Amino acid sequence: MFNQAKDIQQQSEDSLDLLIQTWMRFALACVSLLVFFVDPNESGLPSQFTHMILITYSVYSACFVFAYDMQLFSELAASRAAHWIDTLFFGCLIALTGGSDSIFFFFFFFPILVASFSWGFREGIKVTIGAVVLFTIASLSVISTKNPYDLGEAILHPISFIVFGYMFAHWGRGRIVLKRRLALIQEISTHWNPRFGVNHAITINLGRLVEFYRGSRCILVMERANLVPRHVMYVRERGKLDKSEEPKEITKNTSNELLSLPGSLALAYEKISSRSLHSFNKYIAYDINTQAPINRYLDESAALSSLFDDESFISVPYSQQGVVSGRIYLIAGKSTFNRTDVAFTQQVSIALSSVVENMQLIENLVEEAGGQERHRISLDVHDTTIQPYIALTLALDGLSREYQTNVPLAEKIGEIIKMANMTIQDLRSYKDNLREKSLMRGDVLLTGIKNQAERLQRFYGIHVDVIGAVDPNLAGQFAEAAFQIIKEGLSNILRHTNAKNAFVSIQSNDTHLLLEIGNETHAPKSLKPFIPKTISERVLSLRGETLVETDVEGYTVIRVTIPLTRE
Repeated sequence: MFNQAKDIQQQSEDSLDLLIQTWMRFALACVSLLVFFVDPNESGLPSQFTHMILITYSVYSACFVFAYDMQLFSELAASRAAHWIDTLFFGCLIALTGGSDSIFFFFFFFPILVASFSWGFREGIKVTIGAVVLFTIASLSVISTKNPYDLGEAILHPISFIVFGYMFAHWGRGRIVLKRRLALIQEISTHWNPRFGVNHAITINLGRLVEFYRGSRCILVMERANLVPRHVMYVRERGKLDKSEEPKEITKNTSNELLSLPGSLALAYEKISSRSLHSFNKYIAYDINTQAPINRYLDESAALSSLFDDESFISVPYSQQGVVSGRIYLIAGKSTFNRTDVAFTQQVSIALSSVVENMQLIENLVEEAGGQERHRISLDVHDTTIQPYIALTLALDGLSREYQTNVPLAEKIGEIIKMANMTIQDLRSYKDNLREKSLMRGDVLLTGIKNQAERLQRFYGIHVDVIGAVDPNLAGQFAEAAFQIIKEGLSNILRHTNAKNAFVSIQSNDTHLLLEIGNETHAPKSLKPFIPKTISERVLSLRGETLVETDVEGYTVIRVTIPLTRE
């Protein structure tokens, strides 16, 4: 939604600029025709050929205004060819209207402005040089006894083109850079989703910054107050998408070296080379609080440049709640930076920290609301589910006492009481875990599954083989989900089949958790395709896949694949 709104806004601004350009082009063409009809002698348009050229250009300009919806004209108006066509036409017009004496020489400023403010400094300079060349050729081509060469105008007009053309190109570049900077700040401030987490927001925005400056990599170093690990570093290289968005743990010595600069110092350092023409710009530093320039810390900056493979870099402080000290490094080869680049990087740092703090606030609010909801549900479970089970066990206990002389019946009632007590124990454990938000650990997952298998064997005579191995460090989110999936699968075997043999297989690696739940099937050919609804919904919520097959041994097998991501 945010990207769509940004694209609509950008298209609206571009459309307005193109609309102004088309109307100005049409206005210049109409002015030229008006001058011809009002005072053709003064205009210097004696030939019918020149008249036809003006009419042709007027029709061409009118097409942009009145037929802009046509794909041909809309694409041409937005391309570089438009201002080059204008430049060539104005060159011809000057050649046909007296050369250096032409009153239309100032028309050249229109394509220079369009090129500079639409395409930047280089394109503006190219059109300026083209205007100077065309004006000189046009002035030389009309020299005659009736029209002598005016050296003063021939020199003054090209110089004015160069001076004003350079100014327009410089201002146009500033406008384009400003728009790009505002767009980047807007992206960082608005285009984030709390569901993806803080680490995702940090790495994505570091990538945006390094792409903006076409650098090699961007680094965020932090020393955190109450989190483990304490010293971490985010790294985003240009053009590379890291699979892991988690910060890298670094040693205290490395952190101290990267955070050795004062917390209020922002700087840019350029690596000097034998071909460098900007050595006077090699070091720019100032205090972000007072904006006063600082001439110290040059040696420290040189040492950091050596650490970054002798590359130029910008370094600005990064402050955030819960961070003792932090700093952003934008590393960009042999690039040259100025103070505005340093100030803009500092603005990016402020915007990024604001986004992270807002995300953390939202996470805290969600967690608090979730805790209250879990507490309410745990009370409901206790009142509506556990208490009736307790009443049921009391009733069964009384029934057992009444028929204690009937030994076979009393034993069966005793087994039912044991089953009910185990269910009550499970419900109480679920209630407590729900209230405290404690998840099953990976190292106890197999034990929990084996307990379920033992229960099926003891009470229902279903033999379940449990095989596999689980990473002890498996995240609680996935261990809990795997336990619930397997528990539901074994329950389905009990309720919907007559199988007396089943198996559970669980395997985990660095990328996926693989689960298999199978039971013997006596008539596999008549088995209709099905997908267990509850299991598939739980697996789908974890972005996994569920598949039901019949293997060569005649077992119906539910295969579950869950991708593992860090919590």
